Amino acid sequence: MKINKKKIQKEYAQKSIESYLLLLKNQKFTQYFPKYIKEILNLSKSFNIRLRREEKLQFCKQCTTPWNSKTRTTRLNPKTSCIEHTCNNCKYTRRFKYK
Repeated sequence: MKINKKKIQKEYAQKSIESYLLLLKNQKFTQYFPKYIKEILNLSKSFNIRLRREEKLQFCKQCTTPWNSKTRTTRLNPKTSCIEHTCNNCKYTRRFKYK
């Protein structure tokens, strides 16, 4: 029986990403949040794991700041029919189509 190492590594990376996302929900260790986010992005890039929309909306892609009601601004843009999330730290705008 042949063991597929890439598949095992990808599953392990997916579990690691999920555990980091759980740590982001916990508000105890806020000083480590940028490190967690960088690790999530590195794992998803190196193992080609696509993050879901809910996972993407937990942090800013550019400055790795965890998003909450104070650190982001959300608005609807009817011209492009998008929901725009703007980071208040770096002014990076993330757009998602209406569902």
